[in-house]
Amino acid sequence: MKTFKITLFAFLMAAASLANAQGKMAEKGSEVQKNKEAVIKFNTEYWQSGNVDITKELLADNYVNHFAPPNGPNGRALMVGLMTGFKKGFSNVSVEFTEVIGEGDIVSMVKTITATHTGEFMGKAATGKKITINIVETDVLKNGKITDAWSMSNFQQVMQSL
Repeated sequence: MKTFKITLFAFLMAAASLANAQGKMAEKGSEVQKNKEAVIKFNTEYWQSGNVDITKELLADNYVNHFAPPNGPNGRALMVGLMTGFKKGFSNVSVEFTEVIGEGDIVSMVKTITATHTGEFMGKAATGKKITINIVETDVLKNGKITDAWSMSNFQQVMQSL
């Protein structure tokens, strides 16, 4: 009987430990899900809607875009300036997410931005061409805001094709 009680006690302790670990994983999973939703919201509002106010909501005060050219603007100012010019040069903008993966404070995605070149952009007059920008991006979030972004894209090739 004593062996049964010890075994039962050990089993209950293991079950409690497992339940606690699952609870922590679910809590962490919900934070990851919130981070993924924040990144998707930012990209949809920013690229598709051209909403630069979303930078105040979802980019941290110390936001750094690690893909930005050196010695130029960065942070929110970079993103506002980029979208201001992009909206003048392109219409019919849409963003599609092929993959969005989260782990802890990191969200990585593969996204495609399509648009039509209907106005001047970076010195290039409107061509009417449809463009497709393929981007692989990794963002770091703290407290629900993006603090850092790294990306690779075919932007240079797209600009050369205009």
